Amino acid sequence: MSHGRAASSGVFRTAVAMLVAAGLLWILLAQTDLHAIAESFTRLSPAAAIAGLLGWAGTNWMRAMRFRALVHSREVPLPRMFSIVNVQNLLATITPGRAGELSYVVLLRQDGRVPGPEGLAGFVVARALDFVVGFGVALGTLISVRRALPPGSGRVLATAGALFGLSILVLAQLAWISEKGVGMIETCLRVTRAGRWPIARRFAAISADVHAQIVRLRGEGDAARLWLLTAGIWVSSYAVSWIWIAGLGLPVSLGQAIFVAAVAGLAASLPVQGLAGLGTTEAGWAIPLVIVGVGREQAIAAGFCFHALALVYLAILGGTGFLHLSRRRRARAVPANK
Repeated sequence: MSHGRAASSGVFRTAVAMLVAAGLLWILLAQTDLHAIAESFTRLSPAAAIAGLLGWAGTNWMRAMRFRALVHSREVPLPRMFSIVNVQNLLATITPGRAGELSYVVLLRQDGRVPGPEGLAGFVVARALDFVVGFGVALGTLISVRRALPPGSGRVLATAGALFGLSILVLAQLAWISEKGVGMIETCLRVTRAGRWPIARRFAAISADVHAQIVRLRGEGDAARLWLLTAGIWVSSYAVSWIWIAGLGLPVSLGQAIFVAAVAGLAASLPVQGLAGLGTTEAGWAIPLVIVGVGREQAIAAGFCFHALALVYLAILGGTGFLHLSRRRRARAVPANK
């Protein structure tokens, strides 16, 4: 019955995400025309498109370096981790509600031979760092342009502030976590008598394993290196956005470009996107571009252009990563069959 409820909840969330995305896509297309969208592709500088791809690859390379630093039981080669990150990014983007995010844990276990709880612990820590930086920059940039925001935008600021506060709280919990937490999980099961249910015991066992891995990471990890890599990841990500905006010839300053990229990143991180991010991604780009003074039609067209570029990058890097991992799996299988 619990599995049935979980499946129903997942289907409901996916349906809501698809409806929200479809509604946004319809609104955006009603505000522009296909000629404007097509024209934005012709205006884009080929050099900017290539530079953006290199910057995107550099961002993922730093993500691979950070994930590699979060693995302590095995030595995962950096090229292999880079392929894992590229495939995971592709799956996270094309699945509704970013359901493919946790494919990192599966890929790391399959191709890096790293235990699931250890991979999940590293994923949680990495995302906590990303959320603190990403939501913090988004909140700061929103505050800096609050006078240009349309009436009623207080909710947007409040949402960004709440997300930033929540990310700080999550990171603080990870920093304060201790060995006593495992005992607390067991005590909770005993007091609530939830241990009678197999699914509760399994969830508690997984939580305890992940908890223990986070404690070990905190003891062995290099916090300064993780923060430095996280900063590099986000600087590189904002640089790609600036390259795109400049390559399209939009009248946007560097500071405004950071604001636009921060809001677009905030929109992309929310688990409400539909298939391949259609609708939500374009809106995440178009709204901040309009706020900084770009014409509505031009901003919407730019949103479609930037999203198409991102999908091309994901296909190139994710496809290459998949081929690399597949070749590694075949190479491992050959000696086993001899």
